[in-house]
Amino acid sequence: MQNNKGMNNMSYYLNCHVLILNKAHQTFINPYLKEKNVSYNQYEMILHIYHDEGSIQRKIASACGTDKCGASRSLRILEDKQLIIKKMDENNRRSYQLFLTAKGKKIVEDIIEKEIQWEDYICKEMDIEKEKFFEILDNACISSLKLIKNDDMIK
Repeated sequence: MQNNKGMNNMSYYLNCHVLILNKAHQTFINPYLKEKNVSYNQYEMILHIYHDEGSIQRKIASACGTDKCGASRSLRILEDKQLIIKKMDENNRRSYQLFLTAKGKKIVEDIIEKEIQWEDYICKEMDIEKEKFFEILDNACISSLKLIKNDDMIK
């Protein structure tokens, strides 16, 4: 077995590092979200809507790894806060398309500034260009998704 201990013997595997990064990111971003009266889960949803306006509720829930009930509850709260608008999908009357209000866009854009600060800091500390780092992460994500889609590789 290959020894992958790092961070003062804290973790052995890639997923541990990813979890630590995610926790650190949440800790960094949460004060700004609190300032805007938005939870981390709600932020993930409005961020997806920001990048894919008009997408349907089911797609946003799936992208955020949330079940339909949880997504529905969060989206209702976002609607009550006047951050999103739900419009009935003309192609499927049981589906709703999601759009950000001007207030919702402003919140996302303010938080994106903080996201960029966090990313810039991480890349500076690692002495790696942001584009190169994202390329590495994209490749890791693609490889991981290929692995779970291909049962032959797992067995």
